[in-house]
Amino acid sequence: MPEAFLLQYNHKFRINTAPGTDPGTLTPIAAGITSIDPNNNEETDESFYYDGDGGGSTDVTGIKKVITFEGHRKYGDAAQDFIFGLTNKTGPDRKTDFEWEFPDGQLIKGPVTIVNIKDPGGDANSKGEISFEIHFEGLPEVTAAPST
Repeated sequence: MPEAFLLQYNHKFRINTAPGTDPGTLTPIAAGITSIDPNNNEETDESFYYDGDGGGSTDVTGIKKVITFEGHRKYGDAAQDFIFGLTNKTGPDRKTDFEWEFPDGQLIKGPVTIVNIKDPGGDANSKGEISFEIHFEGLPEVTAAPST
C-alpha cells in the first residue's frame, strides 16, 4: 500500500461542557468545524556572543499553545452551544478543560480559556461563519502515542 498523507479530520478535539463538575462532560468539537490552526506563540530570546563570530543564537523561553477553530455555526451541537453561550461572559466563566487527540494516539490536554469568540456572520445566502480560540493555561500535559 502506498504511503499517504494523513487527513486532518483524524484529529479529535474534546471540550468539557460542564466545567466545575467531576468528572465533567468531554464533548467533541467537530460539527461545523472546517479548519483548525494550532500555534505555539513562542517567546524567544536572541543573543549574540563573542564566540559566535557575529552570529546569534535563539532560545525558546516560553510557549502559549493556541488553537484557532473556524467553520459554520451549528445550533444544537453541544460543544458549539457551550462555546457560543460564553460570548458575553468573562473571567472564570471562560475557563474549562480541553483534549486534543492526534491520529497516532498522542494526547495533549489541560485547562484552557476560550477567547475571541466570533458570532456567526457572512453573506445572506451563506452559512454563519464562526471562529474561536482555545488558549492553554500554562504548558499542557502531553501523553505520548502508544508504541506499536
